[in-house]
Amino acid sequence: MNKGEKMKNNIKKWILIILGVCLWEVAVFFGSYIYDSMNPQKVLLAQHEESQSSQSDNSSAEREHDYKNDIGATTNVINILFLGIDKTDERESWLGVYRSDTIAIARIYLDSKKIKVLNIPRDTYTYVPIANKMDKINHAFAFGSVNGNGVQASLNAVSHFFDKQIIDYYFTMNMEPIPSIVDEIGGVKLDVEIDMKNHGANLKKGLQVLNGKQAFYYIRWRYSAGGDIDRIKRQQKFISALYTQQRDSGKIIETLNIILKHKNNIQTDLNIKQLIGLAASLSDIPNGNVTYYTIPGTCKMINGISYWLPDENNTNEIIKEFLC
Repeated sequence: MNKGEKMKNNIKKWILIILGVCLWEVAVFFGSYIYDSMNPQKVLLAQHEESQSSQSDNSSAEREHDYKNDIGATTNVINILFLGIDKTDERESWLGVYRSDTIAIARIYLDSKKIKVLNIPRDTYTYVPIANKMDKINHAFAFGSVNGNGVQASLNAVSHFFDKQIIDYYFTMNMEPIPSIVDEIGGVKLDVEIDMKNHGANLKKGLQVLNGKQAFYYIRWRYSAGGDIDRIKRQQKFISALYTQQRDSGKIIETLNIILKHKNNIQTDLNIKQLIGLAASLSDIPNGNVTYYTIPGTCKMINGISYWLPDENNTNEIIKEFLC
């Protein structure tokens, strides 16, 4: 082999080595990307630590943390629609469509560190755009879910109820993972207000730590005198107890981490960075700065069906106070 051929072979060898290294780096990059995509908790915690480190580096500026920037919000007030969906394996096997059993809007004031939560009773009698008729507001999700548009149908119904578009983001979750989430948190301490001994529930009145199954029945049980309105009060009470417990123990981020393990049961237009920003802002809300509201009204039978008929004057006052 002459000198020229040797040089050619050496060049080819080095080209192959360089190509091999490049292909290896590409494979590692995409492997890491896919792994991270399948493990949002890892990304969430890493980004949170980076955010905390950045805050520490800038501590000399002694300024309030800019949650608005973290979340990517255009204003310091954001409205998030939360939907609790009655989807379970059993219901899916025999029905295939689902309703939004819980409809709540959280109005978060990022600068003044306060939250307002407004619940809309699921049986609220209102115009449902997707069905082009008056109906229960939670039927919007059912009509929409037939074509995979349950969230958008609910957003449209809520916007019509308010007579304007007020929702910035949405977060929906199937109810089925709640027992697992509560168990992994370690239970929720709560003062159960009455005995619940039917329709699957087996709870005694009094202060206790609810496990996952007990918590699930507590927030779904609606067999007291006030029916669904009493259930909304219990859901508000449970959320308040859960939030206070996790905030005071410094575990808001950890709780979000646990919830995101059930990503197959979640739909949201918030990305990981925004969720981290929201969780961080919730960690910073003082006691007494969370207020709960429920759309007022009365039960009324219409064509043999029970609806929640909003009291127009009081509802307008509640909405005005909620949005101020």
